[in-house]
Amino acid sequence: MMPPHEARALCLLPDRAAVLAGLRDRKIGATALRELLESSEERPRQAWSGTVELRDGQGRRTDMAVRVPRTAGRRPGVLVVLHGAGGSGEQILPHFAALGERLGLAVLCPTAQLPAERSNNLDVAGLFGSRFRMPRWDLSGPDFLPAALRWARTTLDADPDRCVLAGVSMGGLATWNMGMRYRHSFSAAVPVNGALSVWESFGTDERTRALLPNTLPLPLFVVHGSADEQIPARFDRESVETLRALGHKDLRYEEVAGGGHGLETLGLEPDSPLFTRLEQWLAGAQRTAQPDEIRHRADEDRHGRAHWVEAGGITPGRAAEIHAVRTSPARIEVQVSGARRVTLHLRGGRLAPGDTCRISVNGTASPVRFTPDLPTVVDSYRETADPGLVAEQIVHCAVPER
Repeated sequence: MMPPHEARALCLLPDRAAVLAGLRDRKIGATALRELLESSEERPRQAWSGTVELRDGQGRRTDMAVRVPRTAGRRPGVLVVLHGAGGSGEQILPHFAALGERLGLAVLCPTAQLPAERSNNLDVAGLFGSRFRMPRWDLSGPDFLPAALRWARTTLDADPDRCVLAGVSMGGLATWNMGMRYRHSFSAAVPVNGALSVWESFGTDERTRALLPNTLPLPLFVVHGSADEQIPARFDRESVETLRALGHKDLRYEEVAGGGHGLETLGLEPDSPLFTRLEQWLAGAQRTAQPDEIRHRADEDRHGRAHWVEAGGITPGRAAEIHAVRTSPARIEVQVSGARRVTLHLRGGRLAPGDTCRISVNGTASPVRFTPDLPTVVDSYRETADPGLVAEQIVHCAVPER
């Protein structure tokens, strides 16, 4: 049988038809390929550091500072760190290098660039002043964060279930927002001196706060300096209090007495008490790629997916809500509002080819015969290079009118 890393590389070759032909020649079907993509093997992995060029989904290019630890054959995890306004990946990497070394995480620090389309940057100007035309992170789009994750999976053969997101200041804002929208990509998130929304300088940002419950399944370690005058600690404190009231099960909040906005004021240097607590907490972080129950909110189609369920045709101006439960191996119940369609990304394991899966959407049930499809496996892997998001069959359901 083909080694897993070779199967992953084969699926990403440019010629899709040749990929499918090569798999069929080797008699690798849909389920066998999905299992191969998920597998890992021990092989030599060398430590190295340097700068690589990264291209995002909009065609923009940037430099990404990289430090890969020696992992004794084990696949490295990933720690993507997003810098603050005016910073760069090269500047932020040394602050997190020791954490990556000790935890077996490749540290990836891309540098933000100007938006692909001209923008007044109002989403960051409220906190960072009048530097309207400045590099920034896209809080919900195909920015350098998903590009960095894809690079790590395809170039480093990184473990997709150990991908941690961290960010400082403007990067902390992006960490909250990407965690809310794409939590299924991460094993944990560490926002530092960040906030949910810059608009909360002027009052509650109801639209953004509506998405905060999406982080309930995502382990969070939130750090903020009590004396931060640029982004007051109360922003993170309020978000943490909300999540605790909602029952978040793995949430740490560290408000550093006397800490300011600068990272160097927070006591995060190696072997400090705060560093040690963060290191110990992150050591066990592992993504659950296929949860049986999913609750998700989205205000745009582009972040309508959470794991194996996806809302589409979202009503403008409101957050769609979806609650999907796999009540048995062959039964899925979905309740959805604010969207016109539901997409289910089905895979084997619990379902065998030919099984009938009963899918209920807002009380209307339909039987679906589970039919694994090789092109679907290939295409879904090529989309994200994340085996945890691979589907063997994709089912689209219209949302019945209530």
